[in-house]
Amino acid sequence: MNDFASALAGGLLFAVGVLIVVLLVATIIFRAATKWVAKQDTSFGMSIAIVLLGFIASIIAGFPSTLLFAIIGAPEIFVSILSFLISFSATSAIYMLMLKVSFWRASLIQLVMLLILLVLIFLVALLFGGLAAAI
Repeated sequence: MNDFASALAGGLLFAVGVLIVVLLVATIIFRAATKWVAKQDTSFGMSIAIVLLGFIASIIAGFPSTLLFAIIGAPEIFVSILSFLISFSATSAIYMLMLKVSFWRASLIQLVMLLILLVLIFLVALLFGGLAAAI
């Protein structure tokens, strides 16, 4: 039993560490996008709060709609697209309220965040692909 508890604790510690790193990266990307789009310099603590609230709002808004459309038997691609749009709108609404910008500017902040994230993912994949090819 002791091995199971230590393995469970290790997995939980790893999951919490990954969540903290993801939150910090998302906060840094959010601050950069906010500076570019809204010309606002938000504090790091406020940025963490906004990113967390946006994530929570995204889950709260997206889950019921996904569940409802899945129950009525809508096609899976339709459910995915609609759920993404609802989650995107909920997160943009949080950004709008917290940053005191228009909804469209808040949506643009999110789009810039997505573009930065895609570039980072591409660069990391390129780096690991290059390292794997060199080995």
